[in-house]
Amino acid sequence: MRLARVGVGVTSLMRRVHHRVLLEVSMSRTVDGSGGRVGSRVPGVASLSLVPGVRLLRPSEAAFEKMIEGFVECQQARALQPDTIAGRVRTVRQLQAYSDAFPWEWDASVFDRWSAAVAAAGAHSTLGQKQLQLSAFLSYLVNPAYGWASVCREMFGAFPAMALAELNSVRHSQGYVGRPSRNRPLTRPEVRAFFGQMDPEIARLRTAGHKGALTAARDLAMFTTMYGWGLRRREAARLEVHDWRRQARLAEFGDFAGLAVRWGKALPGQPPRRRMVISVWPWAVATVRYYVERIRPLFYRDGPDDGVMFPTERGGEISVRSVNDRFAHWRVMAGLPDYLCPHCLRHTYVTRLIEAGYDASFVTEQVGHSHAATTAIYTALSSDYKNAKVREFLDAAEEEALRSAFSRAEAEADMDDEFDTFDTAGGENALVTGSRGGTR
Repeated sequence: MRLARVGVGVTSLMRRVHHRVLLEVSMSRTVDGSGGRVGSRVPGVASLSLVPGVRLLRPSEAAFEKMIEGFVECQQARALQPDTIAGRVRTVRQLQAYSDAFPWEWDASVFDRWSAAVAAAGAHSTLGQKQLQLSAFLSYLVNPAYGWASVCREMFGAFPAMALAELNSVRHSQGYVGRPSRNRPLTRPEVRAFFGQMDPEIARLRTAGHKGALTAARDLAMFTTMYGWGLRRREAARLEVHDWRRQARLAEFGDFAGLAVRWGKALPGQPPRRRMVISVWPWAVATVRYYVERIRPLFYRDGPDDGVMFPTERGGEISVRSVNDRFAHWRVMAGLPDYLCPHCLRHTYVTRLIEAGYDASFVTEQVGHSHAATTAIYTALSSDYKNAKVREFLDAAEEEALRSAFSRAEAEADMDDEFDTFDTAGGENALVTGSRGGTR
């Protein structure tokens, strides 16, 4: 007991001494430009992360980690998603490891070498995204409100600079910067190849007693929903059964006349956007109805129904990564190009609606775009549709030309009749006048 009390007393005494030392150091006004000491007059948030006047064992590494922590808090204050913040931090650490330098040592040459390496290994859009992530980090560091420039100047004799500018970064001058072949609408033969293989494969797996038959039937309904309602991957993965709605003027579709999308693509720092997608294709409604009534209950034979629209065999909603994997599985079986992805179904939905004659504003509302220009990027009309439109225009122009020609011909005929009448009346008057003159 005595040893325990002595131990507690010693620990308490050490804490008091340590607290007093820190207090005395923090009250000191000495500022050392070398050796990793931080002055007490540094304003801003940085001074809250690094204790003023305390020597750091590894000042460069410690300051960099505190920068990361402060940047994360700044991004969390904007209500950004954890995945977004993690991606930005990951890119910052990649640059630090690549350059073997810290933010106060980064200059334009560092960013140029790193950008060249990223561009050689990745896509154009990847480089642009990483540069935007680093630009957000640099904007945080150079902001006077956070005080990192003063801290770095006192600790290391240098300070962070906005070395990533328009001169050495990717220009975002158009709406779509992805690969031309990756996100495109599927052709009609590709759609038939992708969906046409599923029913025979489901029947084969069911006959063989394979457990994959249930998953295959779910895949058919899931990709039909993505194609028939123009959904993104996350929107489809997080659907629930109660998201389906009735519509008063679409009684033939019953409970599946509309789909409430609750996990739409969010703006930065905003919650997921919601929208109502109206059903337009009866064949898609028939497929989903059959799945909900006949197939989906089989996932819950041994447990309670959690309401998930596309569950897995182990329960719970399917992940976005699994949606990619399942699409790749059926894509390979259909013999389609390996660069196609599930988002192609959304592009196909937009294109088919335009080809069917739906108004562009209706299509924009259906897919949840803020601007019609974004919907236009999704559209890739087929040659048959374009030829039909050109033929329709030419026929209309030809019909209008013929109508104008006939109108002119009729007008000229009417004018000739009037002239003939005038000439005849004029001749008779001349004869009458002549006979009267002769009589006189």
